[in-house]
Amino acid sequence: MDVKMNVKDLKEVTDLLLTLVTEAKFEFTKKGLSVKCVDLAHVAMIVIDLNKDAFLEYDLNEDTELGIDLEKIKDFLKNTSSTDVIEIKKEDSKLLLTVGYLSRTMQTIDPSSITVPKVPSLGLPAKAVVPTAQFSGGIKVAENISDNITLHITPTEFRLYSTGDEDSTKLIIPKDLLKELKCDAEVKSLYPVDYLLRFIKAINSEYVSVNLGTDYPVKIEFEICNGKGTGLFLLAPRIEE
Repeated sequence: MDVKMNVKDLKEVTDLLLTLVTEAKFEFTKKGLSVKCVDLAHVAMIVIDLNKDAFLEYDLNEDTELGIDLEKIKDFLKNTSSTDVIEIKKEDSKLLLTVGYLSRTMQTIDPSSITVPKVPSLGLPAKAVVPTAQFSGGIKVAENISDNITLHITPTEFRLYSTGDEDSTKLIIPKDLLKELKCDAEVKSLYPVDYLLRFIKAINSEYVSVNLGTDYPVKIEFEICNGKGTGLFLLAPRIEE
């Protein structure tokens, strides 16, 4: 296996995965790269699919699974520029990373030791496509209010709010300012702020698609690497008594 891609694309993928895990199984197929991860508490899941066309070169004799230490990748990328190109080559049980005159050889992890979750099929009734900047701002403000945040979709707007012992915060985006809104009856669920905060800080897409059902996991879909791939983030709800 020998592939080349833009450093900024690999950094984006790595940062997203590191919101939940430090090790991941990279699955290279004729279609491209796929990575599925679940955190140790089984509260959140992330799925990354990067099209073959996202790579500058893609030499793959057969489907290849690689167990990757994400912290090592991040550490190597600190010494590169976002305009650089990185070559990723598998040599036996080692991975060779090369950017210009700089290279690093690292031991891969046994792929069978890394849990790959099954992505659940969720028939969520409501969807709002929200500007990422506004969604991010609402979550960041809620961080200092409470450990929990409520996501709420109605036929006329998207809401996000958090209530603490003394203070509260809310974000309301009306339908005409959303890229898309599908909702026949209002739905809402409570989620842990810390997971959403780590996730939203790693997002680069202009919009996020928030798919919601009452007391169901939230499914957040987004583009990665300038539209060359897709991401999916699932987060379990906190059920209110």
